Amino acid sequence: MGSSIDEFYASDVAAVHQKILQHPVALSHLSAEGIKFDGKVLGQDIEAIDFPFGEVSGADLAYLFCVFNGSRVHGQLERSIGPDNAPPGYYMTVVNGRVIAGGHKNKFGIVQREGGDADLFISDMHIDHLYLSKHGAPPLLGTLAFALCAITAMRAGLSRITLIAADGRYGGGYVGVKVWPKFGFDAPLFEDETLGHPQLNGCKAVQDVIRVDPTWWDTHGTQRLMEFDLTPGSTSWQKMLLYLSLKI
Repeated sequence: MGSSIDEFYASDVAAVHQKILQHPVALSHLSAEGIKFDGKVLGQDIEAIDFPFGEVSGADLAYLFCVFNGSRVHGQLERSIGPDNAPPGYYMTVVNGRVIAGGHKNKFGIVQREGGDADLFISDMHIDHLYLSKHGAPPLLGTLAFALCAITAMRAGLSRITLIAADGRYGGGYVGVKVWPKFGFDAPLFEDETLGHPQLNGCKAVQDVIRVDPTWWDTHGTQRLMEFDLTPGSTSWQKMLLYLSLKI
Protein backbone atom coordinates (compact mmCIF):
# COMPACT_ATOMS: atom_id res chain seq x y z
CA MET A 1 0.00 0.00 0.00
CA GLY A 2 1.60 3.27 -1.11
CA SER A 3 2.03 6.25 1.17
CA SER A 4 -0.29 8.37 -0.98
CA ILE A 5 -3.06 5.83 -0.36
CA ASP A 6 -2.30 5.82 3.36
CA GLU A 7 -2.29 9.61 3.53
CA PHE A 8 -5.48 10.02 1.52
CA TYR A 9 -7.23 7.33 3.55
CA ALA A 10 -6.21 8.94 6.85
CA SER A 11 -7.10 12.49 5.83
CA ASP A 12 -10.23 12.02 3.73
CA VAL A 13 -11.65 8.52 4.03
CA ALA A 14 -11.03 6.95 7.45
CA ALA A 15 -13.73 8.87 9.33
CA VAL A 16 -16.30 8.17 6.61
CA HIS A 17 -15.24 4.51 6.55
CA GLN A 18 -15.88 4.11 10.28
CA LYS A 19 -19.21 5.91 9.97
CA ILE A 20 -20.28 3.47 7.24
CA LEU A 21 -19.22 0.42 9.25
CA GLN A 22 -21.27 1.66 12.22
CA HIS A 23 -24.36 2.50 10.16
CA PRO A 24 -27.38 0.32 11.13
CA VAL A 25 -27.82 -0.88 7.53
CA ALA A 26 -24.17 -1.92 7.30
CA LEU A 27 -24.29 -3.66 10.67
CA SER A 28 -27.31 -5.73 9.63
CA HIS A 29 -26.32 -6.46 6.02
CA LEU A 30 -22.62 -5.72 5.50
CA SER A 31 -20.79 -7.12 8.53
CA ALA A 32 -19.47 -10.28 6.79
CA GLU A 33 -21.66 -12.64 8.82
CA GLY A 34 -23.15 -15.97 7.75
CA ILE A 35 -21.41 -15.97 4.36
CA LYS A 36 -20.58 -19.26 2.65
CA PHE A 37 -17.84 -19.20 0.03
CA ASP A 38 -17.97 -22.36 -2.09
CA GLY A 39 -19.54 -24.19 0.83
CA LYS A 40 -17.12 -22.96 3.50
CA VAL A 41 -17.95 -20.32 6.11
CA LEU A 42 -16.09 -17.06 5.59
CA GLY A 43 -14.20 -16.00 8.70
CA GLN A 44 -14.47 -19.47 10.20
CA ASP A 45 -13.35 -22.09 7.67
CA ILE A 46 -11.73 -19.41 5.49
CA GLU A 47 -9.68 -16.62 7.05
CA ALA A 48 -8.15 -15.16 3.87
CA ILE A 49 -7.88 -15.66 0.11
CA ASP A 50 -4.89 -14.92 -2.14
CA PHE A 51 -5.31 -12.70 -5.18
CA PRO A 52 -2.68 -11.46 -7.68
CA PHE A 53 -2.54 -8.15 -5.80
CA GLY A 54 -2.20 -9.75 -2.35
CA GLU A 55 -4.02 -11.57 0.43
CA VAL A 56 -7.57 -10.50 1.30
CA SER A 57 -9.13 -11.23 4.69
CA GLY A 58 -12.60 -12.73 4.98
CA ALA A 59 -14.18 -9.44 6.02
CA ASP A 60 -12.44 -7.45 3.30
CA LEU A 61 -13.46 -10.06 0.74
CA ALA A 62 -17.09 -9.44 1.71
CA TYR A 63 -16.61 -5.67 1.40
CA LEU A 64 -14.67 -5.90 -1.86
CA PHE A 65 -17.31 -7.96 -3.65
CA CYS A 66 -20.41 -6.46 -1.96
CA VAL A 67 -21.32 -9.75 -0.30
CA PHE A 68 -24.33 -9.25 1.97
CA ASN A 69 -24.77 -11.14 5.23
CA GLY A 70 -26.19 -14.62 4.72
CA SER A 71 -25.09 -14.86 1.08
CA ARG A 72 -23.71 -17.83 -0.82
CA VAL A 73 -20.68 -17.02 -2.94
CA HIS A 74 -19.03 -18.91 -5.77
CA GLY A 75 -15.62 -18.01 -7.18
CA GLN A 76 -14.73 -18.86 -10.76
CA LEU A 77 -12.04 -17.98 -13.30
CA GLU A 78 -13.58 -16.64 -16.51
CA ARG A 79 -11.13 -17.01 -19.39
CA SER A 80 -13.19 -15.34 -22.13
CA ILE A 81 -15.20 -12.15 -22.56
CA GLY A 82 -18.65 -12.41 -20.97
CA PRO A 83 -22.03 -11.84 -22.66
CA ASP A 84 -22.10 -8.19 -21.51
CA ASN A 85 -18.46 -7.65 -22.57
CA ALA A 86 -17.21 -8.41 -19.06
CA PRO A 87 -13.43 -8.87 -19.35
CA PRO A 88 -11.77 -12.17 -18.41
CA GLY A 89 -10.85 -12.48 -14.73
CA TYR A 90 -11.67 -14.09 -11.42
CA TYR A 91 -15.34 -13.49 -10.60
CA MET A 92 -17.41 -13.85 -7.46
CA THR A 93 -21.09 -14.68 -7.99
CA VAL A 94 -23.29 -13.75 -5.01
CA VAL A 95 -26.68 -15.32 -4.26
CA ASN A 96 -28.98 -13.80 -1.64
CA GLY A 97 -32.75 -14.18 -1.95
CA ARG A 98 -33.49 -11.48 0.66
CA VAL A 99 -31.80 -8.39 -0.77
CA ILE A 100 -30.92 -9.31 -4.37
CA ALA A 101 -33.82 -9.09 -6.82
CA GLY A 102 -35.46 -12.37 -7.73
CA GLY A 103 -33.80 -14.19 -10.62
CA HIS A 104 -30.60 -12.16 -10.28
CA LYS A 105 -27.12 -13.01 -9.02
CA ASN A 106 -24.64 -10.23 -8.35
CA LYS A 107 -21.24 -10.72 -9.97
CA PHE A 108 -17.97 -8.86 -9.36
CA GLY A 109 -14.55 -9.73 -10.77
CA ILE A 110 -10.87 -8.94 -10.45
CA VAL A 111 -9.42 -8.41 -13.92
CA GLN A 112 -5.90 -7.77 -15.17
CA ARG A 113 -5.23 -4.84 -17.49
CA GLU A 114 -1.98 -4.55 -19.41
CA GLY A 115 0.04 -1.52 -18.40
CA GLY A 116 2.58 0.53 -20.32
CA ASP A 117 5.31 -2.09 -20.02
CA ALA A 118 4.94 -5.55 -21.52
CA ASP A 119 5.43 -7.25 -18.16
CA LEU A 120 3.21 -4.89 -16.15
CA PHE A 121 -0.37 -5.90 -15.34
CA ILE A 122 -2.71 -3.66 -13.36
CA SER A 123 -5.47 -5.12 -11.20
CA ASP A 124 -8.90 -3.61 -11.75
CA MET A 125 -12.36 -4.57 -10.58
CA HIS A 126 -15.27 -5.08 -12.96
CA ILE A 127 -18.88 -5.09 -11.78
CA ASP A 128 -20.67 -7.45 -14.14
CA HIS A 129 -24.03 -7.40 -12.34
CA LEU A 130 -25.49 -5.60 -9.31
CA TYR A 131 -29.25 -5.64 -8.87
CA LEU A 132 -30.94 -5.10 -5.52
CA SER A 133 -34.50 -5.99 -4.57
CA LYS A 134 -36.81 -2.99 -4.43
CA HIS A 135 -38.66 -4.51 -1.49
CA GLY A 136 -36.01 -6.56 0.33
CA ALA A 137 -33.08 -4.17 0.26
CA PRO A 138 -33.24 -1.30 2.77
CA PRO A 139 -32.55 2.29 1.69
CA LEU A 140 -28.84 3.12 1.34
CA LEU A 141 -27.75 -0.52 1.08
CA GLY A 142 -26.41 -0.08 -2.45
CA THR A 143 -24.66 3.18 -1.55
CA LEU A 144 -22.99 1.76 1.56
CA ALA A 145 -22.06 -1.49 -0.18
CA PHE A 146 -20.36 0.29 -3.08
CA ALA A 147 -18.58 2.71 -0.74
CA LEU A 148 -17.09 -0.22 1.19
CA CYS A 149 -16.17 -1.88 -2.10
CA ALA A 150 -14.35 1.22 -3.36
CA ILE A 151 -12.54 1.87 -0.07
CA THR A 152 -11.39 -1.74 0.17
CA ALA A 153 -10.35 -1.80 -3.49
CA MET A 154 -8.27 1.37 -3.12
CA ARG A 155 -6.54 0.11 0.02
CA ALA A 156 -5.78 -3.18 -1.75
CA GLY A 157 -4.04 -1.25 -4.52
CA LEU A 158 -6.56 -1.76 -7.32
CA SER A 159 -6.55 0.88 -10.03
CA ARG A 160 -10.16 1.38 -11.10
CA ILE A 161 -13.67 -0.10 -11.03
CA THR A 162 -15.47 -0.52 -14.35
CA LEU A 163 -19.03 -1.44 -15.27
CA ILE A 164 -21.70 -1.06 -17.92
CA ALA A 165 -24.07 1.62 -16.63
CA ALA A 166 -27.37 0.35 -18.00
CA ASP A 167 -30.53 2.32 -18.67
CA GLY A 168 -34.09 1.05 -18.59
CA ARG A 169 -35.46 2.57 -21.76
CA TYR A 170 -35.57 -0.89 -23.36
CA GLY A 171 -36.98 -2.61 -20.28
CA GLY A 172 -35.43 -4.39 -17.32
CA GLY A 173 -35.90 -1.53 -14.85
CA TYR A 174 -32.22 -0.57 -14.93
CA VAL A 175 -31.26 2.84 -13.54
CA GLY A 176 -27.47 2.53 -13.51
CA VAL A 177 -26.90 5.22 -16.10
CA LYS A 178 -28.43 7.74 -13.67
CA VAL A 179 -27.14 6.29 -10.39
CA TRP A 180 -23.50 5.38 -11.04
CA PRO A 181 -22.42 8.93 -12.03
CA LYS A 182 -23.71 10.12 -8.65
CA PHE A 183 -21.13 7.80 -7.07
CA GLY A 184 -18.29 9.26 -9.16
CA PHE A 185 -18.29 7.06 -12.27
CA ASP A 186 -17.39 8.77 -15.53
CA ALA A 187 -17.08 8.04 -19.24
CA PRO A 188 -16.34 9.93 -22.47
CA LEU A 189 -19.33 11.25 -24.39
CA PHE A 190 -20.20 9.70 -27.72
CA GLU A 191 -19.46 11.73 -30.85
CA ASP A 192 -22.06 14.48 -31.39
CA GLU A 193 -24.04 13.22 -28.38
CA THR A 194 -24.81 16.73 -27.15
CA LEU A 195 -25.19 18.28 -30.61
CA GLY A 196 -27.96 20.88 -30.62
CA HIS A 197 -27.56 21.66 -26.92
CA PRO A 198 -25.33 24.74 -26.80
CA GLN A 199 -25.20 24.82 -23.00
CA LEU A 200 -23.14 21.61 -23.21
CA ASN A 201 -20.55 22.91 -25.69
CA GLY A 202 -17.12 21.91 -24.46
CA CYS A 203 -18.36 18.94 -22.44
CA LYS A 204 -16.27 15.87 -23.14
CA ALA A 205 -17.39 13.46 -20.42
CA VAL A 206 -20.49 12.48 -18.46
CA GLN A 207 -19.36 14.35 -15.34
CA ASP A 208 -18.86 17.51 -17.44
CA VAL A 209 -22.49 17.32 -18.54
CA ILE A 210 -23.74 16.69 -15.01
CA ARG A 211 -21.84 19.72 -13.70
CA VAL A 212 -23.47 21.92 -16.35
CA ASP A 213 -26.95 20.39 -16.66
CA PRO A 214 -27.76 17.31 -14.52
CA THR A 215 -31.36 17.22 -15.71
CA TRP A 216 -30.16 16.80 -19.31
CA TRP A 217 -28.19 13.70 -18.36
CA ASP A 218 -31.08 12.21 -16.36
CA THR A 219 -33.29 12.58 -19.42
CA HIS A 220 -30.90 11.81 -22.28
CA GLY A 221 -28.07 9.74 -20.76
CA THR A 222 -27.64 6.32 -22.36
CA GLN A 223 -25.94 3.05 -21.53
CA ARG A 224 -22.14 2.88 -21.70
CA LEU A 225 -18.96 1.60 -20.08
CA MET A 226 -18.03 3.77 -17.09
CA GLU A 227 -15.18 3.74 -14.61
CA PHE A 228 -14.43 4.87 -11.07
CA ASP A 229 -10.84 6.08 -10.72
CA LEU A 230 -9.47 4.67 -7.45
CA THR A 231 -6.43 6.98 -7.49
CA PRO A 232 -6.32 8.87 -4.16
CA GLY A 233 -7.87 12.32 -4.53
CA SER A 234 -9.37 11.58 -7.96
CA THR A 235 -12.49 13.31 -9.24
CA SER A 236 -14.32 10.03 -8.64
CA TRP A 237 -13.39 10.10 -4.95
CA GLN A 238 -14.30 13.77 -4.60
CA LYS A 239 -17.74 13.06 -6.04
CA MET A 240 -18.24 9.91 -3.95
CA LEU A 241 -17.20 11.49 -0.67
CA LEU A 242 -19.45 14.48 -1.28
CA TYR A 243 -22.36 12.17 -2.05
CA LEU A 244 -21.72 10.17 1.13
CA SER A 245 -21.59 13.35 3.21
CA LEU A 246 -25.12 14.13 2.07
CA LYS A 247 -26.46 10.62 2.63
CA ILE A 248 -25.03 9.28 5.91
